[in-house]
Amino acid sequence: MHKGGDSIQSAGRDTEIVFVYEPTPADYEAALRRYVYGTWPGRRGVLIPAALITVLVLAFAEVRGFSPAVVALLVVVAVVTAVVTTVRTLTRVAREQVGDMEEYGTCRTVVGEEGLTTTGGDQASTIDWQAFPWYVETDELFALTTVKTRIFFVVPKRGAQDPADVDALRAVLDRNLRRL
Repeated sequence: MHKGGDSIQSAGRDTEIVFVYEPTPADYEAALRRYVYGTWPGRRGVLIPAALITVLVLAFAEVRGFSPAVVALLVVVAVVTAVVTTVRTLTRVAREQVGDMEEYGTCRTVVGEEGLTTTGGDQASTIDWQAFPWYVETDELFALTTVKTRIFFVVPKRGAQDPADVDALRAVLDRNLRRL
């Protein structure tokens, strides 16, 4: 076992990777952008409300007998409103999640084959891989996510104690989660 937060590797035991970092709103916003714009479940979460509102506007316009120009304007306004509202809701969720993590202060996340444990301040939490079956990656971070609730757990790459830890974490995630 190495001291000072280095990677821990022992024969016959799980490999543990340690990341030490301060969570920031930018981390969660980057995770949200990557999820919403870079995955089908994220795009679907924006497109479905827009498609539903379009159908409702078209049905309403048909019943009321609106002219095509009015229908087009109503559809554009409704779609823009649906997309903006959906994205703002997702952004609010991301801000709430970073607010929860700020209580930790400087986080120490230990990742192993069973899951991960994060400690900081007087807080601690352990998450097994079944809680977050998917993950996304950006140049700066890994974000574990649930598709239904859009909850993220972010592990910034800047927290790696050794550059090889980023590749080791990716390998653990690939073995245990599905990459979106």
